[in-house]
Amino acid sequence: MEAITPEKQKANLWLASAIAGLAFHACLQFSDILDVLIWQMITGSVIAAASIFYIDIKVFQSSPLDAAKDLAVSATGFALSLTTSILIYRAFFHRLRRFPGPFAARLTKLWSVYKSAKSMKYFLVLEDVHKKYGDVVRTGPRELSVTRVSALPQITACRKTVFYQQSHWKQSELGMLETRDLEDHRRRRKPWEKGLGLTEIARYDAAMQDTIGVFLDQIACERGQRINITEWIAMLAYDIMGVVSFGQDFGSLRAAKEVHAIKQLRDTMRSLGLLFSVPWVINFFSNMPGLGGAMGPFGAYCKRLVSEKRKMLMEKKVETTTPADVMSWLIQAFEEGGPTGAPTLAALHADGRALVIAGSDTTYGALTNALFHLASNPAIYAKLQAEVDSVCPDGEASFSHEKVKNLPLLDGVINETLRLKPPVPNGTPRLTPPEGLQIDDDLYIPGNVHVVMPPWVMHRDERYFEKPLEFIPERWILGGEKAGMIKDRNAFFPFQIGMFHCAGKQLAYWEMRSVLARLALRYNIRFASAQDGKDYESKLFNTVTLSPPPLGMCFRPRKEAKA
Repeated sequence: MEAITPEKQKANLWLASAIAGLAFHACLQFSDILDVLIWQMITGSVIAAASIFYIDIKVFQSSPLDAAKDLAVSATGFALSLTTSILIYRAFFHRLRRFPGPFAARLTKLWSVYKSAKSMKYFLVLEDVHKKYGDVVRTGPRELSVTRVSALPQITACRKTVFYQQSHWKQSELGMLETRDLEDHRRRRKPWEKGLGLTEIARYDAAMQDTIGVFLDQIACERGQRINITEWIAMLAYDIMGVVSFGQDFGSLRAAKEVHAIKQLRDTMRSLGLLFSVPWVINFFSNMPGLGGAMGPFGAYCKRLVSEKRKMLMEKKVETTTPADVMSWLIQAFEEGGPTGAPTLAALHADGRALVIAGSDTTYGALTNALFHLASNPAIYAKLQAEVDSVCPDGEASFSHEKVKNLPLLDGVINETLRLKPPVPNGTPRLTPPEGLQIDDDLYIPGNVHVVMPPWVMHRDERYFEKPLEFIPERWILGGEKAGMIKDRNAFFPFQIGMFHCAGKQLAYWEMRSVLARLALRYNIRFASAQDGKDYESKLFNTVTLSPPPLGMCFRPRKEAKA
C-alpha cells in the first residue's frame, strides 16, 4: 500500500474540511437555528475540535504539534469553504436574487449594522433605499423591506423572527411578546387584553391622573425657566407604567430622579438598536454568563418587581378579588396554571420586563414628539387649548378623560405625531411561511425570508398621504380623508395591525390625551430657544424604538399670561 505523504494528508484534510463547510451551509441555509443557538453552536464546535485533536493523537499517533497543525488546516479549510459558499450563494443564487437593493446588503446584515452605527438613524437609510430601488428592497441576505400597503395584512400575519427570541432558546422560558408560536401567543395574550382593556384602564385612571398632576406641578416649580422636557416625560411615563402595571407610583417625578435601572435600559436599547439586524450577536452577549443575562441589572430589577408583586398577592390570599393592575392579571393566570398563563416563572419574569419596556420606553417618545410639534406650531396649540377649554370651562378642576376622549383636534395631534414619528420606525420583522406569500399579481415573496414594513417610510409616502412631510392634524378630522389629505388610511399603523397589534394601544391613547389636554389647560408652551426647535429632529435616533433627544422648553401658567 502506498504511503500517504504529508502533502497528500494535508490535501485530504483541505478537501474533507471544504466538503464539511459546504455541507454545513447546505443544512443551515433555510434555518434560523444559528441565531437562536449560538452558544450551543460554539460549545459544539469546541467539543468537535477537541475530539479531532484527541483522535489525531490517539488513533493516528500524531504528535501534539502535528495534531494542532492538522486542526488549524481543518478549521481554515472549513471556514474558507463555508464563507465562500455563503457569499457566492447569497450574491448570485439566493431565492431573493431578483429583488433590487445595495449589493453589500446581499452578502451580509453587517451592512445594516454599519449603516446604523454611523448615525443611529436606520429609518433614514430605509427611506433612502426605497427612494432608489422602489417598493420592495433587499436589505439583507434573506430580508426584504416592503412599502406596498397591499402587503400589510399578509405580512403582519406572519410569525415573528428570531430577533424576539433573545432571552432563552426554550419556548417555555419566553414571555408573551417573545414567543414565536402563533397559538401560544394567541392564548397568552388574553390576560394582557383583560388588564389593558378599557374597563380596567378606567379603574387605573384616578391613580394615573394623580401622577400626571405631580408632573404638571413639578413643571410649575421651574417658574417658566428652561427645562429638558424629555427627561420629565421619561419619568412621567415610568411612574404611570408603575401605576398601571404594578399598582404603585415609583416616585421618579417626586424625587425628580430617574431610576438607575431605567437608564441602563436606555443604554441596552441603544445596543439592541445597533445590533437589531444580527440577532445571533445579541444572543451571544445577552446569554454570556456574567454579562448579558436578560439585560443584566435591568433584568434583575424587573425580576425583583415581579417577585415583590407576587409575594404581596400571595400574602393577601384573596382569590376572588379582581386584579388591580396588569401584572396582577398575569400573575393570576400564571398561578392558575392554565394555557393563558406564563408556563414558567422565567416566562413570567420576561412578561415583567416587557411591561416595563413597553410602558415606559414608547409613550415618552410619542409625548415628547407631540410637544415638539405643538411648540413648532403655536397656532395649532392655541386651537387645541380652545378645544379643550370648550369641554373643561373650569380648567383642570373640570377635567376628565371622558370629556376629552372624542375631541377631534386632540386625537388629530396624537395621530399626526404618530404618523410622522412612529414609535417603532424600522418596523417589526416577520418570517414568511414556507410556501411564501403572493401579494399582488406582480409580487411573490418566497418562503422562509424575513420581511419588514417600515412605518417611518410608509407614513411619509405621498401615495398614501397628501403633503406627507407636513404636520397637519386636521387631516384626521372628519372631512380630511374626503379632501384627499389621507389617500389610504390602511398605510397608518403606528401600533401594528393583526394578531400582533400593540395590546397597550388604548392605554397609550388614554395617557396621551390626558397629558396633552391637561398641559393645554394649564400652560402656554414655547421652545427655550430657537436652536432647541431647530436641533430636535436632526438629533432623533432609533434604538428599537424612536428615541427623542433632549428638548429645552418653557412652560408658563396660563393664569400668569392672562394677568
